[in-house]
Amino acid sequence: MEDERVVASSAGHGLLSSTPTTNNNLMNLPPPPGHPLATYVVQVPKDQIYRVPPPENARIVERHREAAKGKGKSSDGNCLTILLWFLVVFLLICVIIGGTLAVIYFIFTPKAPSFSVTKLHVKQQKQGSPPTYDVTLKAKNLNEKMGIEYKSDEDGANLIFWTKNLGYGDFPGLKQDVGDSSNVGIKIHGLKERSVPPNVQKSISDKKTKRQISLKLKLESPLVFNVWILKLWKKTLDVNCEFRVSTMAQGAKILSQKCKTKLS
Repeated sequence: MEDERVVASSAGHGLLSSTPTTNNNLMNLPPPPGHPLATYVVQVPKDQIYRVPPPENARIVERHREAAKGKGKSSDGNCLTILLWFLVVFLLICVIIGGTLAVIYFIFTPKAPSFSVTKLHVKQQKQGSPPTYDVTLKAKNLNEKMGIEYKSDEDGANLIFWTKNLGYGDFPGLKQDVGDSSNVGIKIHGLKERSVPPNVQKSISDKKTKRQISLKLKLESPLVFNVWILKLWKKTLDVNCEFRVSTMAQGAKILSQKCKTKLS
């Protein structure tokens, strides 16, 4: 809706003129008859004025919207790209580490050491009391490129006669370089709450007649395989030695034996 403004000029002759401001086709209107010259102001309520923004404003707003959408898509694309690169790098690191460990494992494959029983000596204060069994083993590191560290294990050794346990002992700590052989002494303490089996007691007491006895020695010890200062593998060693002695008195000799070792 358009406003009209009537402008009166009182200077000079006091003539009244009506001039349209928005429409050039409107003609000048004469003043109403019988009324003095005056100025008229037409007021229109603000709530009845409707303004339509020019098309340029709409295009500007649309350009801003498209720019905002483009920034959002660009940000999402950047996040997705970073995530994909992170996953690729992580997979490459896993492949490299896995390949390196596989190569190290095949080059430095841990082998269980070998054991053999070399000596048995039995001490008993009086007949029927719990004896002490001193067993000497020979341990050899069969690994050509790795050293072995044996961890001490309390009650990691026990001596058995048939199905009866004669006693327990501690497996001592030990370190071996590549290809080393070492003698390991294990002291097995007899069980106080259990009597000595008759066949074992006769073999210990009878010094004239030698009585052969078959025994079984079981060992368990944590192992660490190392190359220089690098500790590569941690394993548990299980040893099972079955051997036969000429007697359990003085002068005992190892007649036969068979030792099995296993890593777990």
